[in-house]
Amino acid sequence: MAQITRGEVRTRKGTAPPKPTKTGAIVGRKPGESDYIKFCVFGPPKTGKRTFACSGKNVLLIQFDPGGDATETLRGRDDITVVEPKNRAEIDDLIKQLRTGGTDQFDWVIVSSLTFLFFMLGGKSISKAYKDGSDIRRAYGAPGAEVQQIIHDLVTLDTNVGFIAHLERVSAEDDKGVSLDAALGQTEVKIAVSPMVWKILGPAVGFIARSFKEDVWEAEEGKKTRNKRTRYAVSLNDGDKSPAGSRLPMAAEYEITTTLLSDIQAEIGKQ
Repeated sequence: MAQITRGEVRTRKGTAPPKPTKTGAIVGRKPGESDYIKFCVFGPPKTGKRTFACSGKNVLLIQFDPGGDATETLRGRDDITVVEPKNRAEIDDLIKQLRTGGTDQFDWVIVSSLTFLFFMLGGKSISKAYKDGSDIRRAYGAPGAEVQQIIHDLVTLDTNVGFIAHLERVSAEDDKGVSLDAALGQTEVKIAVSPMVWKILGPAVGFIARSFKEDVWEAEEGKKTRNKRTRYAVSLNDGDKSPAGSRLPMAAEYEITTTLLSDIQAEIGKQ
């Protein structure tokens, strides 16, 4: 895979970690003082997942969704660099570059998406297993283990990291049953990742956001008429109805803007 390049490479500001005063001294940090945010966002199609995930500054977008970076809110942004690994070898090469100085170029590394990454790695073997009537669990297990390792390698990078995932549709009736409102839905909402992937994803991130959209009516000042607009937002408090939640001091809901992650960083005091 070709080396990651930008028109202008910028090194993140900050001081070097403190050095031990004597050989063998253990140097650490206080709880809650981690420099970086790790997160996941999931939701139905066209509810603002990618806009939210790329709402920080200076983003490396690792793209597995075909045409996913064509989102209108991303077009024309010169602080987003898109790379498209085609196989595991290219993914490993990219991670190696990030580990050897590549993170100095980017403030955010975003994976779009875990769902497409899983099927890129294991789609053929899963389809073959169904066709041949062979062990489906083994067919799912191999790409699950690969995605587990990739998630681990990325969340341990010295930069902010985010993962996009899709909403799992258990049946054809889900579109009717799943609420897209911030209020608790009538059916359980799930992320479209395998249980094996979830075992590492859940503990690895500081928060999981569920994207949704809703129509709202707003009154114009001095007028009796109201205008309808579509509001895009993320929920971080769905109770037991979805995995959405946060270990960080965050609000229960945010309206999505093109600078939201930068605003959240400032809100929770992370630089």
